[in-house]
Amino acid sequence: MNSTDTALAIADPFGTVGMMYYFDKGTVARGQEIDLDVVSFYALGRGGVLGDIPAAEVDDIFFFFKTGAINGMYSGGRAKQTAEIGAKAHLNAAEEYAERTFGGIATDVLVAFNQAAEALFSTLPAGRWPIYDGYRAFGYTGQTLRDAYRNAILMRELRGGVHTDAVKDAGLTPAEACALDREGAYFALHGFQESDKPEVTDELRARRIAAEEDTTVRMAALLEVLTDAQRDALAAAATAMQAALASPVAAS
Repeated sequence: MNSTDTALAIADPFGTVGMMYYFDKGTVARGQEIDLDVVSFYALGRGGVLGDIPAAEVDDIFFFFKTGAINGMYSGGRAKQTAEIGAKAHLNAAEEYAERTFGGIATDVLVAFNQAAEALFSTLPAGRWPIYDGYRAFGYTGQTLRDAYRNAILMRELRGGVHTDAVKDAGLTPAEACALDREGAYFALHGFQESDKPEVTDELRARRIAAEEDTTVRMAALLEVLTDAQRDALAAAATAMQAALASPVAAS
C-alpha cells in the first residue's frame, strides 16, 4: 500500500478507535476512584500528558475547543489531582478498555502494528506536536495488546497534530474548523454555542476541504519512511480495531 492510500485508510479508524475510551463506563469508574468526574478526567488525563503546565497553555494546545473550555475542565481536575496522576490514570483506563475490546484481534496483527508504529515514530521530530509528544513520553507496558492501543492513541494524536498545522495554515479558526468537521457533530461538545457558528460559505467549505486534503498529503509524507509491508500493517490494525468496536471481545 502506498503512503497516500495508507494515510486515507487509517485516518478515520484510528481517529475513532483512539478516542473510544474517553467516556466508556470503565473510564468513568476509574476517574471516580481519584475523585474526578468524566469531563475533568478527560481534560486532566489527556492534557496531563503535556506535563505540569498552566491550564491556559493546555487550553491553547487543544486548538479545536472554544477558548476557555479546556481551561475550566482542566483546572477543575487539577484542583484535585496532579497532571501526572491524571495522565497515568487515564492511560490505565485506556489499557483496561483495550483489554475489554480488542481481545479477538490476532496477535500477529497487533505485533506487526506495534513494529510498524515504532518504525514510524522513531523517525518523527520532537517538539512539533505536543499531545503526541506527551503520550510518546509515557513509553510502553511491554504487553502487546495494551501497547497496540497506546499506538492507536498515538496515531490519532499524530494525525491530530498534523491536521492542526494544516487547519492553521489554511487560516481557519477553531469555530470554523469544528463547525465543518462532520457537519458540526462535536461543535457543542467542544464548548461552542449557537452564537459561535460561522457563516458557512462555499469559500469556507473549500478551505476546510483543502485543509483535509493537505492533512493527507502531510501524513503521507511521514509514512514514506515505511515499507509497503509496514504500511499494510498499520492499515490492517486500523481495520481490525475499528471492527472490534462493534463486536468487542475481552482478552483471555
